[in-house]
Amino acid sequence: MTATPTRTNTAAQEAKLPQSILDRARDLRLDRLLLPLDGSDESEQTLPFAAIISKRLGSEFNLFHCLQPMHPVRVGRAGHIPYPDAQHDRGSHLATSYLKEVKARLKPHGISARWNVATGSASHLIAYRAATGDFGLTMVAARTKPRVVSGIQTNVSGDLWKHMASPLFLINRNHTRLNGEAPPIPETIFIPLTDVETFQSALPMASALSALMGSRLVFLASDGKSRDFTDPKQITVAPQGDMTAQDLADDLTATTCDTEIEGVSGGAIGIARRQLQDRGSWVVSGSHMRSGIARLFKSSKSDNFLRQCRGPLIVVPTPEAARARDKRIRKKVASAESTASVV
Repeated sequence: MTATPTRTNTAAQEAKLPQSILDRARDLRLDRLLLPLDGSDESEQTLPFAAIISKRLGSEFNLFHCLQPMHPVRVGRAGHIPYPDAQHDRGSHLATSYLKEVKARLKPHGISARWNVATGSASHLIAYRAATGDFGLTMVAARTKPRVVSGIQTNVSGDLWKHMASPLFLINRNHTRLNGEAPPIPETIFIPLTDVETFQSALPMASALSALMGSRLVFLASDGKSRDFTDPKQITVAPQGDMTAQDLADDLTATTCDTEIEGVSGGAIGIARRQLQDRGSWVVSGSHMRSGIARLFKSSKSDNFLRQCRGPLIVVPTPEAARARDKRIRKKVASAESTASVV
C-alpha cells in the first residue's frame, strides 16, 4: 500500500544551486531515496542524513518496512476455506500506522514521502525495491559483526551486501549516536584511492554530492597493503595511465568542486582517523561487493571502512558488480511475476 504525497521542490529552490548541479544529482537519482525502517530509533538515524540531501534537491523519500512471511495457506482444495492470518494482519496494520506517523513528522520540514509495506525476506525485498524503483541511494543503519561470525550468521545489512545492485548509504549503528541532534552538513567528502576501478565507480557519486553540499572533495591515498603513496599526486586514476590524481583534482576544482589530495597512514584505520578530524565528513567508496567466502578471506576495503569510520559511508558497486546483480534481480522478479500470473 502506498500513500500519495504532494511533491515539493521548495527546498531545492531555496538552495539556489546552479541548474547543472541539480541536473547532475538527478541523473544519479539522488532525488529518489529509499529508507528501510524497522520501527527502531536506530533505523531512523538515516532520516536526518536523507534530509540534508532533500533540502538541496527536493528529494522524495520512500519509507519501506518488511514483514516476516505468513505461514503457507493451502488453497484450491474442495471445501477448503482460507482464513486470514490475524497476527500478520495486525503487523501490517501497525507497520502502516508507523510509516504514516514518520511521514507526518517529515511533512513540516517540507519533505515529501511515500511508504510501502511488503512481506518477505527483508534483504531481498530491499534490494529488489532499490533496483526496480530506480532509487539513487538506499539508506540503512547497519550493524556490523565480527568477520568470522558474519561469515556464519548474517543480518539484514550483511545480506544486503550480497544482493544490492545500487549504491548504499550506510551508518554504523555501533558508532553513530545522534541523540536528537541534527548531523552537520559535510564539509568534506573523502574518496579512498584504493584501485582504479573502485575509485572510478565512486567518483561520480562523490563529486555530485560534493557539488550539491558545497563540500570539498578529498582523494585519500593510504599506505595500506595495496598502496604505496610515496607521491600521492602522481597516482594514476585512469586505466590507460594518462591521468593522475592531481590532473583530475585540478579539473574538478575548475568545474564543480574544490578537490585536494592527501596521503594517510594506517589503511582503513588511517582513513577512519582522518574522517574523525573533519566532523560530519562522509566517505564514498567504490566496491566489488564481495560476499561469502571471498569476502571473508579476501577481505573488503569498504567493509573495513564501515567497521572503522564514525561517519556515513556511501558504497557504490563497480559497474561489473552492478550489472550482474541487476540482471539477477530482474530475472527473479520476472520469474516471480510469471509464477503469480499462473496461480
